[in-house]
Amino acid sequence: MKKGFLGVWVLLAAGLWLGACTQLKEGECKRDSHCDSMAKQKGAVWVCYKEPADAEIGTCMPAKDAKQALERYKKKLSGKCEDKDGDGVKAGDACDPPVDCNDNDKAVHPRATEICDAKDNDCDDVINEGQKRCVGTVLGGKRDPVCQFMTTMTSGVEVAPNGEIWVSDQHQIYKIDSSDKAHRIAGSNKPGHEDKKGNFARFDQPVGMAIAADGTVYVAECENNCVRRLSADGQVSVWAGLCSNQADNTGLDKVGKWDEARFWCPTDVVFDEDGSLLVVDRLNSKIKRITKDRQVEHVAGLGGKETEEGVEFGHSSGPAKKAEFNEPVSIARGSDGSYYIADMNNNCVRQLKGGRVSDFAGVCGKVDIDAASFADGPAGSAKFKRPNGIAVGRDGVIWVADTGNHCIRRIEGGKVSTAAGKCKQQGYYDGAIDEALFNQPITIDVDKGGALWVVDLGNYRVRRVYP
Repeated sequence: MKKGFLGVWVLLAAGLWLGACTQLKEGECKRDSHCDSMAKQKGAVWVCYKEPADAEIGTCMPAKDAKQALERYKKKLSGKCEDKDGDGVKAGDACDPPVDCNDNDKAVHPRATEICDAKDNDCDDVINEGQKRCVGTVLGGKRDPVCQFMTTMTSGVEVAPNGEIWVSDQHQIYKIDSSDKAHRIAGSNKPGHEDKKGNFARFDQPVGMAIAADGTVYVAECENNCVRRLSADGQVSVWAGLCSNQADNTGLDKVGKWDEARFWCPTDVVFDEDGSLLVVDRLNSKIKRITKDRQVEHVAGLGGKETEEGVEFGHSSGPAKKAEFNEPVSIARGSDGSYYIADMNNNCVRQLKGGRVSDFAGVCGKVDIDAASFADGPAGSAKFKRPNGIAVGRDGVIWVADTGNHCIRRIEGGKVSTAAGKCKQQGYYDGAIDEALFNQPITIDVDKGGALWVVDLGNYRVRRVYP
């Protein structure tokens, strides 16, 4: 049976209408209702943003982003686009990318070559990348818009086996990608203890980390007095200790099963040769081990001695469990199985090897912190001031974040030398390695290419040093 002319026209019209609908690509829209599926998938309120407003096709985006896009568009319509410094690249609200990030300096524009100075020459939000014998800021600082949540108290940095850079901030964990951008993996700006996933988890002063080949991150968490586990999918859980920052649960020291063990401000972790974790139990002045079956053992450090004035910590070498530390902070493993420990209040670097603890570099012992000074030279006579961070490179060189002296030190061939910064001079300056200034560098690690990653606490930055 043949269809009449009217029926054919209706079918053609319907086909044209359906075809018009299907011409929209994913994320495109003509009205807000076309974005309903996005709202169902990703939450929040999604709208159809058009630029200009009478455009036929728009883009689906969250209402908050659409508002910001509209503000940028209005600035573009009323703004300028000019080249003030004559470098061939214009700047201003009315410009389309690429735009000059500093139109008052001819040495700075998107097509410029990065050189070792205090400028972001190529406008990529990173300073001095790839420049030998140079120091540059990667993230942080009050002026840095790249990572706004990183202006609190950055504390730890760790290079993963796959080369990723992980950083612990005051209450959160994040990683830096290959383009030097930070992505928060877990935690928020609120302190606490919550074993949840991603941004719903809560930390309180996470510091040192150890990262397994499968992407699992183990975190020494000072204020919660425990070691946490961050799985590759972002789930946070307790690995050992009682996670609590309540007064009744601090100042404890106990070994045994993972849920019975107690720590007091653990600040660093490192893998043993069999995959166990060594933990720096800072305020107990001990080194402990968490075995693969999650038993906590005492490895080194006598701990404090009760006196009439309270608990005191000292300095002595010898059998590991009888040796004395005074607030050890960080630990690194050498290729020969030795462990190097930054013994902060003893102002030196110690070595744990073969069941014994010995002085490795620096004049060890409890001294007046204000009088503790600086000296390069033979390891036994060199001087540090409150060293916090320690790392061992693939070539066996030992790197120390000498916090109290505001510089980076190098230990090689039995000698200590200054690697970066001006020791005893506090400040902030990116540039040539000998001219750079630090302000309480506290954590350090070495990547596969030999670059040093440093948490510069007093400057609220993560900085990269190319020695």
